[in-house]
Amino acid sequence: MPVFEDEAIVLRHYPLSDSDRIVVFLTREYGKVRAVARGAKKLQSRMAACLEPLSHIRLELYTREGKDLGQIRRTEIIHSFLGKNPSLRHVYAFTYFAEICNEIAQDSQGNQALFRLILASLHAGEKQGISPRLVRYFEIWCLRLSGLLPNYAYCSSCGKCVKDDEFFAWFEAGQGRCRACSHGRGLRIGASASSALMTMATLSPEQFVAQPFAEEAIGKLSCYQRNCSI
Repeated sequence: MPVFEDEAIVLRHYPLSDSDRIVVFLTREYGKVRAVARGAKKLQSRMAACLEPLSHIRLELYTREGKDLGQIRRTEIIHSFLGKNPSLRHVYAFTYFAEICNEIAQDSQGNQALFRLILASLHAGEKQGISPRLVRYFEIWCLRLSGLLPNYAYCSSCGKCVKDDEFFAWFEAGQGRCRACSHGRGLRIGASASSALMTMATLSPEQFVAQPFAEEAIGKLSCYQRNCSI
């Protein structure tokens, strides 16, 4: 009966019985895992506080061969990102981050990059507040980690470097083209939005949020993200 210990972010939970819950975690080493928390719905449960969504915890669980659900043995809270009196902006944004992770993370397949992304984004939102820049950063990086973000630094047709200029995103083909090659087709990503997109690849969420990009540029990236599919 293997026993696993790891750091984890609680993504969500739902009821299993009158006293038990199923909890979904994103772990650092093992990816997304589901486990039963026995007695977690009881008022006297010691682990209940550790299993609230958006809690960063140390988790110990065991699994049985052929079973999809593990059994939680022990939890220890490291930090709660939705602790006492969170603002609605934090609740909405952090819950949105968790839902995206729940959709793109694979069961029992380690994804340390995704774990580091959500943890760093939660810390940035807690420290610097929720902003469109942080949300766009998280969305674009999730596209990148899922393999859905093409290389827009160069025109896919003529090879011209466009990372410091505008480009046109062709979502159907997963390509970016310069003005001449696009013939005006696709979503135009202006120079400031293109610069923001390229800068995301080199900065942490906290560093990116502090950059002086125009709100118009961040808004254009929002239009871009809505046309992509996670």
